[in-house]
Amino acid sequence: MTHTDFIIGAYPCAPSFHQQGEQDEREFWRQLADTPDVRGIEQPCLENLHPFGDEWLFRHTPDDWQIVVTAVMETMRRRGTHGGFGLASADEDQRRESVAFYRHLLAKIVAVNARFPGKVTALEMQAAPQAGNACVSQATDAFSRSIREIAAWDWPCDLVLEHCDAMTGSQPRKGFLPLENVLDVLQGTDISVCINWARSAIEGRDTTLPVKHVQAALQAGKLGALMFSGTTATGEYGDWQDLHAPFSPFCPESLMTPESVNELFTAASAATLKFSGIKLLEINANADVSHRIAILRDGISVMKKAAQ
Repeated sequence: MTHTDFIIGAYPCAPSFHQQGEQDEREFWRQLADTPDVRGIEQPCLENLHPFGDEWLFRHTPDDWQIVVTAVMETMRRRGTHGGFGLASADEDQRRESVAFYRHLLAKIVAVNARFPGKVTALEMQAAPQAGNACVSQATDAFSRSIREIAAWDWPCDLVLEHCDAMTGSQPRKGFLPLENVLDVLQGTDISVCINWARSAIEGRDTTLPVKHVQAALQAGKLGALMFSGTTATGEYGDWQDLHAPFSPFCPESLMTPESVNELFTAASAATLKFSGIKLLEINANADVSHRIAILRDGISVMKKAAQ
């Protein structure tokens, strides 16, 4: 299995992530567009696909780039106000609010793909339970109801459930639905699973857990994608935080190494992946564009070497 073109979660490195101006943002995307081995981008959708609007994003990115839309940023933003917001929430009103948000995403994706056929290739979903409610069975039941509704819609792209660290893990960061429950709910649907290296490692504070999650998803016939974000035990990226640390040794404290990529691609070798890629964060809000791009180019280089 060869992987040469990657989906780049560039938005946490973009100047706009730190509320910087349009000139820097324009230069950031220009330099990323000049970077080899990019198939497209992972991009969050709030009201729009970019803080400066959809048209801005389309105007400043290559026409042939594909987009994987992720619901994670808006999910976390709304959970900051309503902890019950999420597809796996036992708070029925907030679960319905979450389903309604996915209706918005459907309308957005349909509109984009009507203009640019095949532009959005996948939507990354997240199984967010009600914050403070530790009952996994209630969360699983709520998630099942959400999935039954959403899976019945006429999607013009693939649906991929991104696993985040589980509510049953030690010191959860996101604390979403456990993988085994996700896999049970998704049986009988066309929805596959994305394993994100950091989000699995954080769950058990264990760098061997991502491989185990890949194996579990593969055994269930549901492995659809791999994404690589890093985490650290010390340093400016924190103590096992979900802050998308770059690869080691670019980020000296990072627990995610080139070998990590090799291990996951080897474990996933029997799967037909819809995409693979990176999502990395520039932790310094005042960093210049060149350093922001250097983080991503280092990640792409690591991926290319390790995945061959």
